Amino acid sequence: MSFGKRNDKESGPIRGEGRPKKPKKVTAAYLERAALHYLRRFNSSAQNLYNVLERKVRRRNENHAPATDEQQTWISDVVKKCVGYGYVDDTRYAAQRAEMLLRRGKPVRTIKQDLRHKGISAEISAETLAQLEGNEPEAVDRKAAAAYIKRRRFGAFRREIADSELLAAKRDKELASMARAGFGYSLANQMLKLQQDEIIDLLV
Repeated sequence: MSFGKRNDKESGPIRGEGRPKKPKKVTAAYLERAALHYLRRFNSSAQNLYNVLERKVRRRNENHAPATDEQQTWISDVVKKCVGYGYVDDTRYAAQRAEMLLRRGKPVRTIKQDLRHKGISAEISAETLAQLEGNEPEAVDRKAAAAYIKRRRFGAFRREIADSELLAAKRDKELASMARAGFGYSLANQMLKLQQDEIIDLLV
């Protein structure tokens, strides 16, 4: 005995089954709403906002087709409006993002790469980094390394290890971790020797 089983003759098409989902229409008004919704949640550069809107268009286009010329014009117009209203400011965005990355322990090289990826021009990126520590990349990297060591509990912040071999192995792992994070060996080696108060002083 079967319960609730439909035979082939009785079974008809289930509502909505087998029908391709109709793509939602892309309009200039939709893109304006999407941009404002995104900017309420995140800071953005002009290029990053353009990329975000372009991805939204592709998701709505049939077969995820690239944005048409008309859609690209709409995107550009929306981004220009957001810049004109002051919702998007590359200089402000770059400064805020660079500070955030520095607090997370990212060195100058990584910050540069990140800003470029977010569509920040080389000129604004250079000005931003110059303002971080008075145009001294070494000072920025020292502060970033201090933040990284404190956050990862390396060096003076690691738990006490009495065994010299275990301590040496732990230190090697910390050096390798800092190298992967973008810090040079000389700086990492120097920073791992500092005391807690010296690290904290760099973060003030």
